[in-house]
Amino acid sequence: MPFSLGSAKASPGRISYGTYPLFDQPTGGIEELPVVIAQGNSKGPTFWLTAGIHGNEHSGLQVLHLLLNRELVRQLHGTIVCIPALNPSGLQGMRRESYFHRGDPNRLFPDGKPKGNRDPDIDPPSILEQAYTRLFAEIKASANYWIDLHNTWTGSISMVYRDRVYYRNDGTAAQIKAAKAEAEKLDQRIEDMCRAYGHSVLCEMASEAYFDDRLHRSTTGAAVNAARIPGLTMELGTGHMPDPAIVQAALVGLKNVLRWAGMLDGAPEPVTGIKIVNLGYRCRRRSTPRVPLSCIVRHLVDAGDLVKQGDPIAEIRDIWGRPVGEKVLRSEYDGWIMGRTHGIVRYEGEEICGMGVRDDLPTVLPYPEGYFAK
Repeated sequence: MPFSLGSAKASPGRISYGTYPLFDQPTGGIEELPVVIAQGNSKGPTFWLTAGIHGNEHSGLQVLHLLLNRELVRQLHGTIVCIPALNPSGLQGMRRESYFHRGDPNRLFPDGKPKGNRDPDIDPPSILEQAYTRLFAEIKASANYWIDLHNTWTGSISMVYRDRVYYRNDGTAAQIKAAKAEAEKLDQRIEDMCRAYGHSVLCEMASEAYFDDRLHRSTTGAAVNAARIPGLTMELGTGHMPDPAIVQAALVGLKNVLRWAGMLDGAPEPVTGIKIVNLGYRCRRRSTPRVPLSCIVRHLVDAGDLVKQGDPIAEIRDIWGRPVGEKVLRSEYDGWIMGRTHGIVRYEGEEICGMGVRDDLPTVLPYPEGYFAK
């Protein structure tokens, strides 16, 4: 059956362009998403690629522009559905958020819970959340895979955030066993996607923090745990001004994932020009270390550096330049530096880095008790 999204209609051997309507504006006109559909001449999977849900993160937009061309389509088996700007209002204003929702737009996708009666005294979902719910239904119905492109901090390295896969454990023993087996199969596909992409990999936070931060309602969190679609979040280093080396490495990595998915022929290309960290064991992301008092920091490490517990991470000083506290902030863990948070002025308790630290938790876990009853 021919595939279409909004006004973009897939055509074998062609790139099609159009828009997807999100909602009507009260001042007239329609808020729309740009859509690109690239379809090969032969059948294959449907792969969704999205970027720009945070409007001040621009590298993904550039990667997708470079990826989708006539040469790719001539070689393609299957269909790529691309939305290069999931948050157009944020992109227009160079802001992470949208005009149409107070809060992070990457926490508005379905959580997988059945929808019950809503308390009439509680505000309904924002117009943007309602629109993303409709878009997610299109993704769930058509996608075999989904990758969402983001940026982290200035100077951070290119890396992948991998969601853990959660399964229901509130049925019979046979149902729980089947649910866990299905989750493990999905988790292996995600592992294989990470390996094909070839950049540094980090698991998402553990259960409590993951759900508290509503990451299960992010694009790929919802893909994995609400739609059971293999999905990954690609973090492409610095934000407003794309790093050309990371853009090129992401382009190569995406083509390698398409090869892994059977959508392009040929051997994988080597990923070069960027730092790639592999400690030989699985890591998860953690916001650490944190300053014990308000201060000015002078970082002593760079993104991609390997550190041991006790290694110096930053000098800490007052505004006059005098050392304060223990004078030096040290790492609490063995691991590696994802990147340094923006700026050098920090209030008590704020992190100054992101780190990849050893992850001893399973990548397949049961949902928190009572999750579906809430």
